[in-house]
Amino acid sequence: MTGPRLDHLFPPLLPKEALQGPVLVLAAHPDDEVISCGGMLAWHRSVGHRVVVAHATDGARGDPGGRFDDVAALRRAEGREALARLGVEELQSLGFPDGELPEHRAALTGRLRALMTAIAPRTVYSFWFAESHRDHRALAFAMVDASDALARDCRCLLFGVNQVVSGATLFDVGAFESRKQHALSAFATQLAYNDWREKILHRDHSMTVNIEDPAIQYAEVFADLRPAELAQVRDLAHALNVRLLERGGGAGP
Repeated sequence: MTGPRLDHLFPPLLPKEALQGPVLVLAAHPDDEVISCGGMLAWHRSVGHRVVVAHATDGARGDPGGRFDDVAALRRAEGREALARLGVEELQSLGFPDGELPEHRAALTGRLRALMTAIAPRTVYSFWFAESHRDHRALAFAMVDASDALARDCRCLLFGVNQVVSGATLFDVGAFESRKQHALSAFATQLAYNDWREKILHRDHSMTVNIEDPAIQYAEVFADLRPAELAQVRDLAHALNVRLLERGGGAGP
C-alpha cells in the first residue's frame, strides 16, 4: 500500500485545565467571541484567569433595517453586558470602522501587537482564517502579523463564527452552556433580525456527535496552534479562500 496513511481524524476532546491565563480574545464585532467561545470564557473566569476582550469595531453596520437609534452605542453596551454575564469585565474597543478592517490591516496589526505586549497572554482566542466575513479574515491575518509579540508556547485557539473549523480540537463547555445562552440573549439588536441563539446551542451540541461519553453534550471547537505555526496554516487557508472567491463565493453582502 502506498500513499498517505488514512486513519480516523475525529476531533480530540482536550482538557481545559492545561490552558493558562492571561487570556486575550480578539473579536471583530460585539458578539463574535460569545458565539464562538463564550463557554470557554466563562470557564476561564471560573478558575480565576484574567480575560481581556478586544472588539476591533463597534458593529455599527449590524442594523441594516435602521430599527435602532445609535446602534453603535447599543452594540457596545450589549457587548459589555454579554461579557459581564460570562464574568468578563475587561473590554477594549479598538474603534476601527465596521466592515473595513481589510483596509486598516497595518494599523490593526499595530494595535494587536501592543495588546499582546501589554497583556503577555498565555492563551489567545481569535478567528480561523477561512471565515466568511471579510472583517473576520482581516483580523485573523492581522493576528498572525502581530504574533511575533506572543510567547513561543502561547496557545492560539482559532474559532469560526460563519464557518466550523475543520481539523480542530474540542473543549467540553456543557457546564457553561446555559450561561452562554444567557449572554447571547443580551444582543437584542442582532436577535431582532436573526434569533440565532438556538442555532448556536445546536451547533455546540452537534460538535459532540463522535464523543461516546453521554455526559458530554456541548463543546466548542478551535484550531489549536502555536505562534510558529500560524503563518503556514494561514497561507494554506488563503489559497482555499482565493479559490472560493474565484468561484463566486464573494458575491454575498
